Amino acid sequence: MSLIKEEIKILLYEIRKLSNIALELTGLCVEVFVNKRKVDGLVKQVEEKSNVISFSYMELKEKVSQVIARYQPMADDLRTLISIMEIGYGLNRLGRYSRNIAQVLEAFQEVERCDTSIVVTPAEVVNRMVEMALKAYEERDASLAREVISMDDTVDGAYNSYMKKVIEGEEKDPKCAVANTLILRYLERMADHAVQIAEESLYMIEGSYLIGR
Repeated sequence: MSLIKEEIKILLYEIRKLSNIALELTGLCVEVFVNKRKVDGLVKQVEEKSNVISFSYMELKEKVSQVIARYQPMADDLRTLISIMEIGYGLNRLGRYSRNIAQVLEAFQEVERCDTSIVVTPAEVVNRMVEMALKAYEERDASLAREVISMDDTVDGAYNSYMKKVIEGEEKDPKCAVANTLILRYLERMADHAVQIAEESLYMIEGSYLIGR
């Protein structure tokens, strides 16, 4: 294996570590909300791990820049390195949105009356999207990347459907309306970043971005 391939392999390992932390944070926040649990220090806990992702992302960008400067890669290797930076950014945003969800949970501590089941399906879909997008990247699977992109409609639909319910007055509790809406919005943004990871996978594999998705 060439030296640049070894460097890329190490960078891909870093990406996988970041994705594991991001998924852990998302899963924790959603589980706390859905099961209406109180977790002391949740925001601090999530912020600490989110900061780990942010710091690791900054290191990742520096390492990619060094590899590009040292080896002056062309074609496939250059596309891979560019995609690594973009995917790192997407994972960094996932960590940030998990922190936002934790802040919502802290602000709305009493949600016992709320129907929190509304967030279960979109949260599960988001986690699958991230996992599948990373798998598409690692295995250079263009069809899997396109499947991830198609899943975005499910999360968008959950958000839009609940917003319609709120607007039409079907959600009677203002606190529940705000909490559910905010969390669904953050999940919708997470899904967008999973799509971004999938699109970067396609760029790496095929050498071009989707136009007019």
